[in-house]
Amino acid sequence: MQNERLLQEVGLNAYEAAAYLSLLKLGVSEASAIYRDSEVPYGKIYTVLESLAGKGFVEVQASRPKKFRAVDPELSLDTIFERKKAEIEREMAVLKASIEEAKQALKAVPNQKRKDEIFWTTAITESEIKKFAVSIYGEVKKSICIIPPIFGIPIVFYLLPEITKAIDKGVRIRLMVSPRFRALTSMLSNQEGEILEKLKKGLDIRLVQNFNSCFGIADDSIVVLFQPHPADRDRVLSVVKIRDAGLAKNLKDEFELLWSAGEKLDLQEELEEPQRLRKKNPKN
Repeated sequence: MQNERLLQEVGLNAYEAAAYLSLLKLGVSEASAIYRDSEVPYGKIYTVLESLAGKGFVEVQASRPKKFRAVDPELSLDTIFERKKAEIEREMAVLKASIEEAKQALKAVPNQKRKDEIFWTTAITESEIKKFAVSIYGEVKKSICIIPPIFGIPIVFYLLPEITKAIDKGVRIRLMVSPRFRALTSMLSNQEGEILEKLKKGLDIRLVQNFNSCFGIADDSIVVLFQPHPADRDRVLSVVKIRDAGLAKNLKDEFELLWSAGEKLDLQEELEEPQRLRKKNPKN
């Protein structure tokens, strides 16, 4: 039963799986022997065997009566995998073309956005906050200025692919962080070399001793407000995303004041420091 289930999972129906297993056991056989062993109805056995032949599981000898031979499972299963793979690749190519066409068409839809339009959404659970963060880095086009609550929260590593994609798009990312950021650099140093190089070139980081609020501004129009957990300042309780150009401008002015007073952090040096310490103290 398990073998039949496995064969059905890769694309055979119940009759095909039963007939193929019988052929593997019987060797070269006529349809009458296969139907008796597999319990496939005699009225369906030829249709089932022809279907198996079309899928690459059975070879047919055009004698009278016809004889059938099971193709080695290594070959037949690889064949169905490659066929499915090709089908999926074709479907993905068609889907990609349709998506690109839809993108271009939808760009032409008239936008009646008002200058004073304000829209906000919130995220509370960890999964919702991650989705928020991914969406922000995905839609940003020019710049992100951010004062994260605590840079060491796990979501940073979850976001590394999105951050590097934004850097590839030419997005300017400025981070203003507390000195505790240095505790994260030893963990960042374990990332792949290509990711590290992008972070070194694409992130502009400054250290600030004290700041009262944690927020971000994307493209001078989207504001992200972080609400720390009342019982644990290292955790984010909720995040609010606000589309408000006026608020974004005010917070950007505050960010620039803090930025000008911050200490520039050289990510290259920070990432090399843990390596120097490991070489100096190889036993630690």
